[in-house]
Amino acid sequence: MRCIAQLVEQGMDAPRYLMIQANAGHDLRVVALAARARWPQVRIHGATSCLGSMIETGTHTGQEPGVCLLAIADADGDYGTACGALGDEPSIAAAALVRQALADADRLGETPALVWISSTPGKEEAVIAGLQEVVGASTPIVGGSAADNAIEGKWQVMSDGAAFGNGMVVSVMFPSTPIGAAFHSGYTPTGLRGRITRCAGRRVFEIDGQPAADVYAGWTRGAVVRPEVGAVNILMATALWPLGRRMQAIGGTDIHLLSHPETIDADGSMTLFTDVAVDDELVLMSGTTDNLLERPAMVVESACRIGEIDKAQAAGMILVFCAGCMLTVNDRLDEVRRSLNDCMPGVPFIAAFTFGEQGPVLAGDNRHGNLMISVVTFARG
Repeated sequence: MRCIAQLVEQGMDAPRYLMIQANAGHDLRVVALAARARWPQVRIHGATSCLGSMIETGTHTGQEPGVCLLAIADADGDYGTACGALGDEPSIAAAALVRQALADADRLGETPALVWISSTPGKEEAVIAGLQEVVGASTPIVGGSAADNAIEGKWQVMSDGAAFGNGMVVSVMFPSTPIGAAFHSGYTPTGLRGRITRCAGRRVFEIDGQPAADVYAGWTRGAVVRPEVGAVNILMATALWPLGRRMQAIGGTDIHLLSHPETIDADGSMTLFTDVAVDDELVLMSGTTDNLLERPAMVVESACRIGEIDKAQAAGMILVFCAGCMLTVNDRLDEVRRSLNDCMPGVPFIAAFTFGEQGPVLAGDNRHGNLMISVVTFARG
C-alpha cells in the first residue's frame, strides 16, 4: 500500500508500533495484512474514523476513503496490543484485554506510561472502569470511540487479524522517552443549568422536574424543537450547544466534561452520547467555529506542559478530535492541520475523528466525554 511505502521511504525500517485510522469504507484487515507482511513484529492498533483521518501533510476526508498510519520506532520501549469483543460485560472484557496487552508487551503486572484505547460506541464508561481496575486511576487512559460516516454502526476496531463491530482494541505503552497527555474541550459555560431528576443510562427524561426535551429546547432558543411524534436526530444542530458537567476548577476556571445531545423525543426525553445520573447538574455550553479551529493547538501545548516536553524535542503526536467538531468545521479542517504544524513544526501526527473521547482529568482519573479533544505527545530520545 502507498502509505506503507511512504513510511519506508521516510526510513521506518522496523517500527515497534503502528496506528491505523481509516474511513469505514476500508477493510482494516487488508491494511493490517499489508503492514504485517512488511513488518512481521509490529504491534498494530486500528480503528475506523469518521470520513477518514488527518496527518501533518494532508487532510484525507474527501471522496476517496482515507487511511492514515503513524509508526513508532522505539527500540528501547515496549508496546503491546489486544483486541476483542466487549460482550454483555464490557468492564470485565476491558480488564481482560488490557492484561492481554500487557502480556503482549512482556510487562504483565507493571503499570504502563499510557493506555491507548479505541472502543466501539456505547459502553465507554464501563470500559474505563474495567481498565482502571487493572492499571489504576492515575494511569492516563486516552483514546476515542471508533466511528463511521453516518452513525450506521459500520465502525470497527482491529489489532492483529479479526475486526470487531462491538469491541475494543487497547494498547499499552512503555516508551523509552517522556510523554504528555491532555484532555480538553473548546466550549464555555453559559448561565443556563439544571439538575437531572429522572434518567436511565444515556436517556434523560427530566431536568428540574420538567421534560428534558422542553428544557433543552428552551435553553437553545429554538436550535432544536420537540417533535410531535417519534424522535429526531439533533447531533448536527447541537454541535455548538453541548451539555457540560463540572469536573474541577483550574485557576478559578471551571472545567467541564461534555455530553453531546443525540436525539430529542416526542415523549419529552432526550438521549446523549454519555452516561449520566440523577442529580447531575447539566450546564448549557456554547462554542463557535473559531473556538473549535483554535483548540487543538492549545491542547497540544497543554500536553507538552504536562509531560514537561520541550516542543523542539517532540517526536510525534496522536490527536483525538470529536467527529461532531470535525463535521462542524469540515470545510476549514485544513486550518486545524496548519495550526498544528505551526505549533509543532516538522512533528508527525495522526488524528482520529471519533464518536466519543477519553482522557485523563486533573482530578486524578480518566473520563469519557463528547465534543472533546485528546492529545498525546511523544519526546525524542
